[in-house]
Amino acid sequence: MSKFAKVFTVPGEPAPIFEGFSKETFAFLHGLKKNNNKEWFEAHRDDYERQLRGPSKALAYAMGAYFRENKMPIIGNAKTSLFRINRDIRFSKDKSPYKTHVGLSFPLEGTKKEEWCGYYIGFEPAKTGKGMSVFVGGGIYHPMAPHLKRIRALVASKHKELEKILNQAAFKKIYPKGLTGESLKRIPHGYSEEDPAAKYLKMKSFLFGCDVSERDLLSEDLPNALGKKFSAALSIVEFLGRA
Repeated sequence: MSKFAKVFTVPGEPAPIFEGFSKETFAFLHGLKKNNNKEWFEAHRDDYERQLRGPSKALAYAMGAYFRENKMPIIGNAKTSLFRINRDIRFSKDKSPYKTHVGLSFPLEGTKKEEWCGYYIGFEPAKTGKGMSVFVGGGIYHPMAPHLKRIRALVASKHKELEKILNQAAFKKIYPKGLTGESLKRIPHGYSEEDPAAKYLKMKSFLFGCDVSERDLLSEDLPNALGKKFSAALSIVEFLGRA
């Protein structure tokens, strides 16, 4: 059993123990993808609670325990980390009522919800129809204009520090693609194409990521595996969080 399975408690209820996701978790997600409607979901609600929400909740608290033990200023708990499975379909052409992926987020302490910065793990049925597609990473995704402006100002003034962080051996080993994200074709107003940080100043998102296997998802040691990957990126998360 992972050493992070029993180091936390949840007030008012038994402490959830993360024992890994299961093949049944994957089967539920594949089934939901094929039958994304209220009737099917209600008929399989017990499976959702037992195979998906239960393990997700336990993982959130186990990650919180990892962060605390390793003195990482990151939040992990069911209230903060879990996403609702219901989709917001008010302004979407796709009226499918449910998300067909699992997602957990772990924000940097002190960041506002609308200026989120931190880590993320998500998995969903692969496009091939078999197995799971898994993503682990973090950063800042599509910050709003005032937030983006502050990030660019930070990058411009501290680009040498940023490059040093991105060249750390531990970070490069796990995230060989470095910092990625959708970018502008031209440099933003107020900056020069000759700026040494031009590549990053054009970015509209600031992300890093790596793949994780299905076998990792099935393991009770997943919190440790994720924690090591997240630890390697702590410097860049804290850097971006300064904006």
